Amino acid sequence: MLATLASADAVTWLSITVKTLAYAATLSAVGSVLVLVILRGVDERGRASLRLTAALSALAAGLFTALRLPVQASFLMGGTWDGATDPMILGMVAQSPLGTSAMLRLTGLALILCVLWRVSAGPILALFGVLLASASFALRGHALNEPQMILGALITLHILCLAFWVGAFAPLARSARFDAPARAGALAYEFGARALWAVGLVVLAGGGALTLLGAGTSAALFTPYGQMFAVKLALFAGVLSLAAVNKLTLTPALLASAPGAGTRLRRSIAMEAGLVVGILVTTAALTTVSSPPEGTENEQASTNSPTRGQPHQTFGDAV
Repeated sequence: MLATLASADAVTWLSITVKTLAYAATLSAVGSVLVLVILRGVDERGRASLRLTAALSALAAGLFTALRLPVQASFLMGGTWDGATDPMILGMVAQSPLGTSAMLRLTGLALILCVLWRVSAGPILALFGVLLASASFALRGHALNEPQMILGALITLHILCLAFWVGAFAPLARSARFDAPARAGALAYEFGARALWAVGLVVLAGGGALTLLGAGTSAALFTPYGQMFAVKLALFAGVLSLAAVNKLTLTPALLASAPGAGTRLRRSIAMEAGLVVGILVTTAALTTVSSPPEGTENEQASTNSPTRGQPHQTFGDAV
């Protein structure tokens, strides 16, 4: 795993960085809308903050999603910056699965901006955008393996549940800081009840996709893909451990108005957010420099272009 990353060139690292930022911003946009709809305990100031976060995150996600096209074009031209502006190569990338995924995601992100629209149609259109943006992850990379429909559904579900979790970080931390302990505890309790379902579905969808990709075996640990996936699972285990502490210890402490409970909850949420960032970086590296043991059609093959550069690079989007 380390050897694979150590041999990566500048374009590969640029791709990992842009992909990580696109992941984070998309999850923030999608998650903010989901929290706005699902968590009824968020007060009006918190809901206004969620709308603004969703809109700003959607704009950032759109920017980083669009940037992935010239980065991939650069790779196809052997890592030269001239490739990033070559109309023919850019057109080739736009017609590849990456282009299809980016177009669907940009459409979804544009609809998420409707969350700022205070009429009844606003949230409905934003939710439709949430589905499109989440489904865009299933149109690329490893998700194109068979059975494509099942893999696509599992990856979309995985993204939706993870986004709900990520979207709750800011309102929970804000409530723990500014609201009365009992009110903050009530919101944390409501999130904990909903998060039980989200955790179960994240694990189910992720495990199902891993099995279908042929990476759910002990032999996979001897491949760069399996090793990076193991790192990702370890980070996720850390997130689950912190979430358990929040639910079983810190939430009851908040409900009981225990001194310092809000500060401890904010610190725990910050640690969770840090681990999630680690998961996103690992996922970006995982889908860029490796593929599942059984192999997938990489992005070079999907664009049907003779390429130079590292043959193991996949530039996928599957989780």
